[in-house]
Amino acid sequence: MESIDGKIAVLRSKIEDVKKRWPFHSPKPELFQELEDLELELEKLLKQKNARDASPNRS
Repeated sequence: MESIDGKIAVLRSKIEDVKKRWPFHSPKPELFQELEDLELELEKLLKQKNARDASPNRS
């Protein structure tokens, strides 16, 4: 199973890829949705990582 840090790195890479494909004019709704989904997933993972790192019982 991939670590949270690995998943975060993959999501950041995917977000960067979407931004590189972003047209100057009239981006398609699918591109907006893809970026939104990736950013929400990244936010979720960052919260999990922060909670894990703040936990005194982490291994």
